[in-house]
Amino acid sequence: MSIKKCVITKGIYNDKELRLLVSFDEDDKPVDLINLDITKIGIHCEATVEKVLSDIDACILKLSTGDKGFIEIKKLSPENYLERYSLKKKVCQGDRFYVKITQDKKNTKPYSCSFLKIEDYKNDNTSYINYYIETYCDEAVQIITDLEEYKSPNFNIRFYNDDSFSLWNLYSFNSILDKATSKIVHLKSGANLLIEKTEALTIVDVNSSKNYGKTDFYKINEEAIVELIRQLRLRAISGIILVDLLKVSTEEQNALINEIKKASKNDISQINVHGFSNLGLLELTRSRNLAPFTI
Repeated sequence: MSIKKCVITKGIYNDKELRLLVSFDEDDKPVDLINLDITKIGIHCEATVEKVLSDIDACILKLSTGDKGFIEIKKLSPENYLERYSLKKKVCQGDRFYVKITQDKKNTKPYSCSFLKIEDYKNDNTSYINYYIETYCDEAVQIITDLEEYKSPNFNIRFYNDDSFSLWNLYSFNSILDKATSKIVHLKSGANLLIEKTEALTIVDVNSSKNYGKTDFYKINEEAIVELIRQLRLRAISGIILVDLLKVSTEEQNALINEIKKASKNDISQINVHGFSNLGLLELTRSRNLAPFTI
């Protein structure tokens, strides 16, 4: 999956103003849907050690953004601290240093952070845009925005300034958001996915629907898997995922496992395929990176 275009704009959805980054692939399908008012990935900030968790070799941090952070002790480099309280211990409560937020938090959990050397620190609150473009996009990616704060000479940015028709409406962002928050995803074959998120896991049901009896179940499952991988990324779904595919033979189940591994290679998060359970459910896990779209 190759990202060819990023649109950065703001608009009203469900009576709330949002600032969004939506990326598109070569087929003009949305790839990532990022609420810029929520995500903090890529932000550089000062961190103060609030608590040392010796049992798991990690620290809880108080970030200059006002948030809580988490970092493994093995990632720390004491010679690059801003302030150090003990020369005998690698880290103590009150030690200060710079970090970069690398993973959005989930619920009340802290943000995951990586250590920054003093010379690598940048005071740039729009750094997520830079991080996303440099990490996930093609060199020739086109960036379109109508927001002055995201104009940058470092990227191929086209500034949109047509007051008669907003950038938000030009790319039908309300429709994209409606589809990305709907439980039902329709497939070209007439089948559909039903995506149900709970606190503990995500359940996906594949239904033949209007396609019943027209196409063999393996072909529907194959189509469903490709769309499911796209939806997991678009919706930033992480954790445990159970997929109820249409019933096929054991040999076809193994072929579908290979298909899902192939389809997930370009995901920005790690997808692990754990196989089919005794109940015939395909078990997946996906690592957490971006915060899922919320309003």
